[in-house]
Amino acid sequence: MNLKAILAAAALAAAIPASAGVVYTNNFESNSNGFIGAGSLTGTQGYGALGFGQQMLRNSSAGEATALKLNLGSALYTANLSLSLAVIDSWDGNNCCGPDYFNIRVDGKLLLTQNFDIFGAPAVSPNLSLLSYGNQLGFSGTWGDQAYTLSLSLGNLAAGAHTIEFFSSGAMWQAGDDESWAIDNLSISGERPLPPNDVPEPVTGALLAGGLGAMALARRRRRA
Repeated sequence: MNLKAILAAAALAAAIPASAGVVYTNNFESNSNGFIGAGSLTGTQGYGALGFGQQMLRNSSAGEATALKLNLGSALYTANLSLSLAVIDSWDGNNCCGPDYFNIRVDGKLLLTQNFDIFGAPAVSPNLSLLSYGNQLGFSGTWGDQAYTLSLSLGNLAAGAHTIEFFSSGAMWQAGDDESWAIDNLSISGERPLPPNDVPEPVTGALLAGGLGAMALARRRRRA
């Protein structure tokens, strides 16, 4: 390997650093800023004992989306969405009145579709962690309810506008007080490249040291 190739490899290994952080968060205690479409703030009732706050954003419509509008000033890499999910009342799974799906779509691409069933067993998915199943958590008072935490990879998001949609679907989706859903504790995080002036000193030093080491190695090979 020649000197130029060694230096190129060193530069690649010390790629431009990124800062990890949250770009949007909302616990819906006071507002639903950034959201449009169906849904409204409502009290959490029994969900409050499961890590939900006093309010959550509930959608009891006939499948209309609740959408979050994001406008990123710079690209977001390895973006991740996390939230608390309330699956309220008689979600039917694959029985007579199902299926009943909860879906997440990002910029028109469907990233999650999950069937829920209160009459069978909790939903099982790498994206979900169960908080409660079959317990009465309020609302209609007729059926048991479900609660989960949800985590979903969004991939890389370019700078600019993005739309994240949450919606229900199913041939016999009943909506209203029969079945609905709500979200809380929503957070979107990821990594963003730092501006050149913000490159941490240790990274700059590591790149310089790597280059000097490569030059020394090249000299030894010429002498050999």
